[in-house]
Amino acid sequence: MKSANLLTAALLCLTFNGFTQTTHTPVASYYSSSGAYSKNFTDAFSLSSNIAALSALTNFSAGVYGERKFMLDETSLYTAAIAIPTSSGNFALQADYFGYDAYNESQVGIAYAIPLSNKAGIGAKFNYYSLRIPSYLKASAINFELGTIIHISDQLHTGVSIYNPLSSPLGKNTGEKIASVYKVGLGYEISASFFTQLEVIKEKDKDVNVHAGLQYRPIKQLFARAGIFTGTSTCYFGIGYLYRQLRMDFSVGFHQQLGTSPGLLLLYQLNKKTKG
Repeated sequence: MKSANLLTAALLCLTFNGFTQTTHTPVASYYSSSGAYSKNFTDAFSLSSNIAALSALTNFSAGVYGERKFMLDETSLYTAAIAIPTSSGNFALQADYFGYDAYNESQVGIAYAIPLSNKAGIGAKFNYYSLRIPSYLKASAINFELGTIIHISDQLHTGVSIYNPLSSPLGKNTGEKIASVYKVGLGYEISASFFTQLEVIKEKDKDVNVHAGLQYRPIKQLFARAGIFTGTSTCYFGIGYLYRQLRMDFSVGFHQQLGTSPGLLLLYQLNKKTKG
């Protein structure tokens, strides 16, 4: 394992030596972020898909999510989010971490969103991103993201968002920038217990990708979620159980060549509405 870690670090170093104004994208989880284009399935993690989804939250929501990508400790991903609705708008804090001791990426962001009416909402988030390879490189960048959600009807929702529109440089000497990412999403709630979402994603210098997902809640205590992301040819599936105000999801992602990625999500939501 030690030799594997050293090899990984060496390959990363060779990659960074070749950077000539390239772009870099923070690693993200699509399992936890689905639900942005909805009113019945939105939670603290939905802001990862579109920050304006925060404007639709009426209850306090907080959670953590961990995913062991391809069953490797070196590619583990962790996310924590907390959303707080208030009478003057909704606030959120999110922290992400990917990697291990020899290579890791992290991002911390603070967000604010407000409903413009019962038909639309907007949001913004400021992030501090850091990439670290011990004894070789430590670089960081500050960026922001913007989003809007439109509730066409009680069942149909759409929106657009952009992450890092200014293509912030990653550090001073890497020659690399954080990629800009544009998203357009559409969600349809067939009922209060069944939801589908389609998201078109365009990342700078990459082809257009699609994230499609669905969520189903046959009873109040039981959840199911499934989806596919064309960018990495990965599909995922998860089931969750709600006990009082705490929900636990077990998830697994599948990649034909790289294998499975198990995950665990814990989500706490207050039932009492906090907005007046």
